[in-house]
Amino acid sequence: MLALPHFSPRIIIGITSTSLAIIAWSIARLMRGFPNQPQLWIPRLATRCISDIRRQDRIAVVWVGLVLWSGAVTTLHFTGLIFDIYSAVSWWDLLTHAMSGAGIAALVLLTHRKQVMTHEAVWWVVPTVVAIGAGFEVYEFIFKSFWHEWSLRQYSIDTAVDLGMNTLGAVLVSSVAKHSAAVADNSKSGLSTPNHAD
Repeated sequence: MLALPHFSPRIIIGITSTSLAIIAWSIARLMRGFPNQPQLWIPRLATRCISDIRRQDRIAVVWVGLVLWSGAVTTLHFTGLIFDIYSAVSWWDLLTHAMSGAGIAALVLLTHRKQVMTHEAVWWVVPTVVAIGAGFEVYEFIFKSFWHEWSLRQYSIDTAVDLGMNTLGAVLVSSVAKHSAAVADNSKSGLSTPNHAD
């Protein structure tokens, strides 16, 4: 009888990813500005997206951009799988993971923007994206077979790089959101950002 690859030393990847997802989620929930009732995030996202797009203002354009971004990430991912681009082009995995981390962070921030502005807090998004990314790694461990022929070293590096790129995307979006909030606050208070012409 053949042993499942899940019960090889590579099980450490599944266990570590599960632990990381739980720890990152717990950290995010403790951070200032973390929205309540996470079980309602997906319905809240759908409701907010539809109502904001109906407004037909600048925020509607941002939502349309995020929908297109999500479509692009999905297309890149499935194109990579169907045409075996992931193994042929070394940076394809980096691109899709960075884009997905950025997209998830942007969707979460846009969905909860009123709460973000009230609490002036965006950094809870980073461990949230880490938790979602680690959860996806658990999904891959359980349901995918691409890693079955990999060594523990190969699988560890792939998982670490995937999570690193997801996190990089989330940090980038959170930084932009934090800067945008600071600029908005400065304009409300009559302060201007320094220009270099002085």
